[in-house]
Amino acid sequence: MNYLSRPGGLDKPVIDRTIFIHHIRSAASDCLRSVFQLLSRLDNYLAKFELFVIASFATTALGLGVMQVVLRYVFNTGFHWAEALFTTLTIWAMLIAGSRAVRDGIHARVSIFEVVLPKMAIRACNLISMIASLTLCSFFFYCGILYTQFVDQMGIASMETNIPEAVNYAIVPLAMGAFSLRYIILIVEALKDPTTLDPPEHVNIEGGGV
Repeated sequence: MNYLSRPGGLDKPVIDRTIFIHHIRSAASDCLRSVFQLLSRLDNYLAKFELFVIASFATTALGLGVMQVVLRYVFNTGFHWAEALFTTLTIWAMLIAGSRAVRDGIHARVSIFEVVLPKMAIRACNLISMIASLTLCSFFFYCGILYTQFVDQMGIASMETNIPEAVNYAIVPLAMGAFSLRYIILIVEALKDPTTLDPPEHVNIEGGGV
């Protein structure tokens, strides 16, 4: 810190502009580093949750389906709740799998633009599509919460399983919330490293998709 002499013998401290800018940049860098670390941990926790739901729910649904087929066509019997529970578990597993597909970048995509546009335009389009997807998923998340609350207030339960319908419909805000978190993570990663917006390796920009 420098001092500027003034009439009367009093010195006024003068903040070095370079040092001030350095401190601001350092604080901003630390803040961004903390955000990236938080998002990285969130990504890992969400990935574990997705894997658990997909594996457990899909396996249980498969077991129920096989059991119901055997009981129906071999023993001419079955459980009246099995089909409804099979459907619910399958929907939960597949919607959560959709969130995992966002993380792995394996959703269906239109690659024609990746063939004809330059790399910077491709990155811009991919970023815009992520923002649009985040907006849509956030809207579905909000609507899902409202509808789940409405169903819960009505106290409706499934006739086959006697499970409250609010539990069945809770997958909508849960899955859309997971989708939204995935797109937030992807957008932040794209702003940090624009190369993540490049086309997948199986897309050949010069010669088209393979």
